[in-house]
Amino acid sequence: MTSMRKLLIVDDDPDFLIGMRMLLGGSYAVLTASTIGEGLAVLKSEDVDLVLLDVGLGEEDGLVGIRRIHSVHPSVGVAMLSGRKDPKTVVRAMRAGAVDYLTKPVDTDELAEVVEKAVAARDAQERREELWRSQPCECDGDVTIVYRSKGMRKVIEEADKVRAHPANVLIVGDTGTGKELVARYINKGGNGGRRPFVAVNCAAIPEHLLESELFGHEAGAFTGANRRRIGKFEVADGGDIFLDEISTMKLDLQVKLLRVLQEKEFCRLGSNTPIRADFRVISASNQPLAALIDSGKFRADLYYRLRVAEITIPPLCERVDDIPVLARHFLEKFAGDSGRREIADTAMARLMEHTWPGNVRELANVVQTLTMFTQGETIDETAFPPWLMGGCAGATVAGEGAGGPASQARISDATYRDYVRDAERRFIQYTLERNEGDKSKTARDLDMGRTTLYMKLRELGLM
Repeated sequence: MTSMRKLLIVDDDPDFLIGMRMLLGGSYAVLTASTIGEGLAVLKSEDVDLVLLDVGLGEEDGLVGIRRIHSVHPSVGVAMLSGRKDPKTVVRAMRAGAVDYLTKPVDTDELAEVVEKAVAARDAQERREELWRSQPCECDGDVTIVYRSKGMRKVIEEADKVRAHPANVLIVGDTGTGKELVARYINKGGNGGRRPFVAVNCAAIPEHLLESELFGHEAGAFTGANRRRIGKFEVADGGDIFLDEISTMKLDLQVKLLRVLQEKEFCRLGSNTPIRADFRVISASNQPLAALIDSGKFRADLYYRLRVAEITIPPLCERVDDIPVLARHFLEKFAGDSGRREIADTAMARLMEHTWPGNVRELANVVQTLTMFTQGETIDETAFPPWLMGGCAGATVAGEGAGGPASQARISDATYRDYVRDAERRFIQYTLERNEGDKSKTARDLDMGRTTLYMKLRELGLM
């Protein structure tokens, strides 16, 4: 059964109000008030679909009442009521924000059209507002992914293939690898970059509220639901909905999600009125969903619906080439007006030694910390607090173990000269590998002459 639309009729004629309750009571939930003040009091506690407001309310001006109502409840539709349709009054009412103008006696068919028009306008306004809240301004425009590694190049190539395709996408990667950033990158490639993008973290929303968050609810659907709210799927109509941490979703809600993906149709909680929406689902998980299927924690049929295309983001420890460019990117972001625009070779080598269990998110936090602890223009290894990067002050220095006779040594046991020599060797080796052995290009990147580079390579045992 479809839930009844709720009307508030504001008129100072008690006989008219009784007649409207009798006329409309079987089709609508009818509330009444004799003054604008009483009507505002009703709107505080009731979620109304349309207000019918009499033009003449004794000493009160109904047209002024439109502005008073909208100042408190801007999304509710207000239609004017009058015994006669005066063209000048109609124009004034429309300019004041009325959705329509009805004459007494009210035609029920005409009223039904006005109600549905008001509901549709309210839904559209609420969707725009929710979409605006879901898409912060820092995510407007192009989405830039900073990378240099082959692993991330493959991710971008796969993302480019699915950007303009309506198929659902599953993104798998460790926490902090940038799954939402890749999802936004995919979203920006569709429809000229104007597709809505609505992000939902399934793990961050309490289980009993997640269904309402996704599908919306009507007023009174559950305790505390005082107002109607549209859901994220409705907001994502014509765009993408990003379901992060999809692996945490409970089985009963997985069943409902599966039906939504199949039918592209759902109902708000507390309503049997179906709502259709056209959207693509981009989901993300920090663990392979196939393993959860084997343990009975995730539905196989839902998995195959979500994983039409799958993109796996490698952890940062497997794409060391990205660390320098990411570190410099975050330095630009966090340094601000401090003047710090450089990371010393020794500090960069230390960043590249770390295993980064927190991935790119951890690297961003580390660089932000270094900008606070550094005095001067260049960040060097002396800026690293002992607790940074999980206590990496006790990490190992490879000495010349990877390219020479020296064995690994603890930083605390190594001399400063040993540490600088090791950092220099690692950074030159990294730059050489990045340039695929091209020594001329490596020398240019390192801002040194080719002769000096050859001397360094021999000195450090790299040739």
